[in-house]
Amino acid sequence: MPLPDRFRTISFRLAVAYGLLFIASALILLGITYVAAVAQVRGIVRASITEDLSLFRRAFEEGGAGGLLEEVGELTESAAPDRYFLLLGPDGTRLAGNLPPERWRPGWSVEPFDPADGEAEGERQLELHAEGVVLGEDRLLVARRSDIVADIQRVLLSALLSGAVVTMMLALIGGYVVGIGPTRRVDAIAATTRAIVEGRLDLRLPIAGKGDELDRLAADINVMLARIETLVESLRQVSTDIAHDLRTPLSRLRQGLEGIGQAEGQADLERAVQTAIGESDAIVASFDALLRIAQIDAGARKARFTTLDLASVAERIADAYGEVALDAGHRLVVAIEPALWIVGDTDLLVQALANLVENAIHHVPPPGIIRIVARRDGGDVVLEVSDNGPGVPEAERENIFRRLYRLDRSRETPGHGLGLALVASIAELHDAQRAVSDAGPGLRVELRFAAARPAGDRGPA
Repeated sequence: MPLPDRFRTISFRLAVAYGLLFIASALILLGITYVAAVAQVRGIVRASITEDLSLFRRAFEEGGAGGLLEEVGELTESAAPDRYFLLLGPDGTRLAGNLPPERWRPGWSVEPFDPADGEAEGERQLELHAEGVVLGEDRLLVARRSDIVADIQRVLLSALLSGAVVTMMLALIGGYVVGIGPTRRVDAIAATTRAIVEGRLDLRLPIAGKGDELDRLAADINVMLARIETLVESLRQVSTDIAHDLRTPLSRLRQGLEGIGQAEGQADLERAVQTAIGESDAIVASFDALLRIAQIDAGARKARFTTLDLASVAERIADAYGEVALDAGHRLVVAIEPALWIVGDTDLLVQALANLVENAIHHVPPPGIIRIVARRDGGDVVLEVSDNGPGVPEAERENIFRRLYRLDRSRETPGHGLGLALVASIAELHDAQRAVSDAGPGLRVELRFAAARPAGDRGPA
């Protein structure tokens, strides 16, 4: 029969394990206490026997055999039930004492003992601690019965058994009580997880606010779920955008192919072929951009991250697009601070900055001013691209980073609506914060990176 769930929790098992560990520790401690206590009591018994022997030796020295006999007789009559004496004459006959003659042993001895004269001692196993000496021609034995040793043994063994039983019961009860809270939390997490599996990607695992390992695990999983929800929503949005925004170039491609069949001369035929090729290239470029964004979102490019100078990236783009901006009727203004160190992928950052500049060149009516600014702001490195064009309505500023999204006024301009989506993916890969604001007039796009130490520098960033 399987155990209830609460008896199979980690908390319950840990409580039982600690209970067993405590029992083992208690057994060891009580065992040491037992040995020490018994040794101590036996030392007290032996000291008492030695004290009596000293008294008898003085009596023998002062009064000879008669004085010894008198002293043994007096102590035997007044002795406690656990004190025993035996005085044997030269011929082995008992002269005094309360032990039979056969109990005589020379030196120190410890032997099992059954009380004489039918004294009942229950089921206790008694011992007789004795020391025998020879005084003149007589033999003297002084002994003590081990009542106190047996009592200590019985008390310690009883405490050992009772403590083990109580400890195990407390461990079981404590494990059950301790396991109630975590079990309820795990059940809540499991229920939420099942709902998420069924499609509720907006749900998040509950956090109790205790800051324990379950809360930390739930927080990490919630971050992962948020990322998954974003990716799924992005995939859904891309599928919708592809269905809408690629329909037009595909229709134009079909018309171009029909034009090939209807061409009346060589010039018309070549024109129709070139149109079809152009539309095909645009479609292929769109899918290439989507694939590149997907690869970046997967995070595989992080393996190529190095410490780089963002100022050199900005200068590279400024040099490459200065003439391009002039040809389009714009002026490129650059303000770049030196030594702006971050961690990232140079090629991707070049692509992101190029996309921002190209976006401004294509969508700002000439003559326009396009600015590239790279600067340090506290512990961050900020990269800005701004223009003095018509800008973007505030309600649509975040939408410009969606894949295949284009403003209505930009539908007729070249492009596939993936340039800024690629910028957003590159920024997210670099853990950079992005912000879109009004440049008054125009649009300002800001990417904020965490500053890093220069390569080979171990000092503060």
